[in-house]
Amino acid sequence: MYPFRFKAILVFFVLFFICIVVRLFQLQILESDKYKGISKTRRIATYPLDSTRGSIFDRNGKALAIDQHAFDISVNYKNLLYCSVTRMKKTIPRITEMDVHKKAKKSCGDCHENQDIWLKKLSQLLNIPQIKLLEYTDAAIEKIEKLKRNMEQKYGRAIRIKEETDFYPIVSEVAWEKIIQIETKPDEFPGIRVTPRPERIYPEQTLASHILGYIGKLTDDEWKVHSNNWNNFILASSSAGNETTSLLYDGYAENDTIGRTGVEAYYEEELHGLRGKKFEEITCKNTQIEKTVLERPPVPGNNLYLTLDSQIQAHAEKSLGTNSGAVIVMNPWSGEILAMASNPRFNPNTIEKDFRKLIRHPSKPFLNRAIQGALPPGSIFKLITATAALSSNGITTQTVFECPGYIKYKNILFKCWAEYGHGLVAIEDAIPYSCNVFFFETAKILAGDTLYAWAKKFGLGEKTGIDLPHEKAGNMPKLATTAATMNVAIGQGALLTTPLQLVRMYAAIANGGTLVQPHVLLKITNSQGETVRTFQSKHKQKLSLPPDIITLLRTSLQDVVTRGTAKDTGLDIYKVAGKTGTAETGRHKDNHAWFAGYAPYENPRYCFVILVEHTPGHGGDIAGPIARELMSYLFPELNHAS
Repeated sequence: MYPFRFKAILVFFVLFFICIVVRLFQLQILESDKYKGISKTRRIATYPLDSTRGSIFDRNGKALAIDQHAFDISVNYKNLLYCSVTRMKKTIPRITEMDVHKKAKKSCGDCHENQDIWLKKLSQLLNIPQIKLLEYTDAAIEKIEKLKRNMEQKYGRAIRIKEETDFYPIVSEVAWEKIIQIETKPDEFPGIRVTPRPERIYPEQTLASHILGYIGKLTDDEWKVHSNNWNNFILASSSAGNETTSLLYDGYAENDTIGRTGVEAYYEEELHGLRGKKFEEITCKNTQIEKTVLERPPVPGNNLYLTLDSQIQAHAEKSLGTNSGAVIVMNPWSGEILAMASNPRFNPNTIEKDFRKLIRHPSKPFLNRAIQGALPPGSIFKLITATAALSSNGITTQTVFECPGYIKYKNILFKCWAEYGHGLVAIEDAIPYSCNVFFFETAKILAGDTLYAWAKKFGLGEKTGIDLPHEKAGNMPKLATTAATMNVAIGQGALLTTPLQLVRMYAAIANGGTLVQPHVLLKITNSQGETVRTFQSKHKQKLSLPPDIITLLRTSLQDVVTRGTAKDTGLDIYKVAGKTGTAETGRHKDNHAWFAGYAPYENPRYCFVILVEHTPGHGGDIAGPIARELMSYLFPELNHAS
């Protein structure tokens, strides 16, 4: 019984194997020409699908950067080549030297009929002369023909390269009404493909341009780097056991765009999204699409919500006016940047057109002066000197120095800004009246290492770590001599700080001694509006400032506005506490005017810094009115008091 069953099963498998062999023989030997012909006439083409870049909003949801769809029209390379040869009379060596062309009695139109229909139809539809349309084909043809020659020389035979079957854009920014006509009547526009392309729009034009930044096309070298990084990401994800679809998704493609500056650059990975892919079966003879085999839609980038208040930002920019400089408004408790104005600005919508002019402009409009403008801070640094001296017991609140308007040290004359001096001055008057001589005398007592250490504690001469690219660290010099210490004690010499460092320094005084982490990101959401993550500060630092010193500093800053160097600015009604500063540049009547402070002084809601570069005026005269205009917007309920 069992031997019979075994034989039956054996016979079945033998017959099954013979059938497979016979079928393979039929397919691969007898019918090979048939399927080879099919394979030569059909192929699978892949096309990238652009992802939508994430939008950028202010803290209240106002759109600051969005992607809109623009439409380009691309034409198959074979159609471009035909029209270039026949209409533009371009000489393509590989075509003119072919025997079939030399011996042909027919014209190109007879052999390749309908290859120029696209040109006639497109010219009529878009009302663009045919000769004008063909002008855009030269670059693509030159590139492909050069690539083809190189490949054929390399392999020593004729080669059909992939790029010969691709489509190349010849018209950009086509109106939607025209696109509909092409899409609804594809047979009338052979060899044409409509390519949707995301276009970055900045609805508020120049508003917050330094924070937003701009995007630009990848260079060849950059594309290689980003492509390699993406491949490494795929490999790392695979090794981690995550399911990936590297065949279907792409990170970056040639001529893709990338963030260049601002949050566009800093949060590039969040904003960029994933490119999709479309797999189409085409007929090689006429490059017509038979069907879409597979399509994987792109994944949009994540959206950014910034800490900026666009209305405060707009008013800060308006207050700064045409002055070269910066205005920063920050929450002193959280480090959220509510406004960061830098002037001159640029329009990211027209960056491609204006770039060459802007990059060469002497006013340096691409420079974000709020985080890159490293300048001497002048008298607003004096609070560091006071803190260092009081905390080290170099001076006390009872210490008094005589100010005749100058002081001599080793035959060096150090002048006070008040020509005839301030008389006997203690710390409670030295800060409001910004007496240079008091701080010169203090510096003679104070060791340079102590002043250096306290400046570092307040974050001067170091990057704040804000989430924006290209921040400058400035310079807090080592103080090897007394003369150098005296210079730095009043915010001059080799000392260089950025407005952002100074607004953080004054925020620490406003909030009671905490060095906060400045940041512009509020949260990140996905395309469905779900929060992916919020900003988490990692660099808050509590300073070892005794309460009595903080109280003295806060009282002195209040006095600056009520009876000191900012008395006539009208800021007292807004309960502002702050410090004016005038940093000399070494040129006659050329200063940097500063004003840093917070308001209201009892329970600070805003901390601010104002910088005006290269002005003949002083901090109170130049930066004071800007501060008042800014406060009038921040505290409109108090305007009637003026």
